[in-house]
This record gives sequence, C-alpha cells and structure tokens, in this order.
Amino acid sequence: MHMAAWATKLDEFLKLSDRALLTTAGTVSHQAAVDQAQHQFDLFARARAELPSPVEDHFAAAVRAIEAQAKRRPRKPRS
Repeated sequence: MHMAAWATKLDEFLKLSDRALLTTAGTVSHQAAVDQAQHQFDLFARARAELPSPVEDHFAAAVRAIEAQAKRRPRKPRS
C-alpha cells in the first residue's frame, strides 16, 4: 500500500467520528507553537516543583505515625 492510500484510509477512519478533517497545514507558525509548548512546560514544571518530593512525603508519613503512636501510649502520672 502506498502513502496516498494510507492517507485516504486514515481520512475515512477519522470521518467515522463525524468531525471535520483538517484540509490545510494550519495558520500557527512553528515559532508560535514552540513558544506555546515552552510556556505550558514552564507551568507544568512550576507546579511539579511545588509538590513535595518522595523523601518529604515519607518524612511526613513517619511524623504522623510517631504522633499516632504517642497518642496511643498511656501517659505516666507525674509525681
């Protein structure tokens, strides 16, 4: 099968979704697409940097476990 046949077959498959197919290359320049992708990645990286690391998660879980254990332990009466 040649590339043109594959393109036709793909177009027919995509028409099954009842959505319009793109017939042109579009109007967004390469640089605009790269700038948008970089902007979205920067947003993602900033959000990811604000999340706690696995070490911080583990530390917080250990603190919670120690606090829960301390609450279950009977207190010694003061003399």
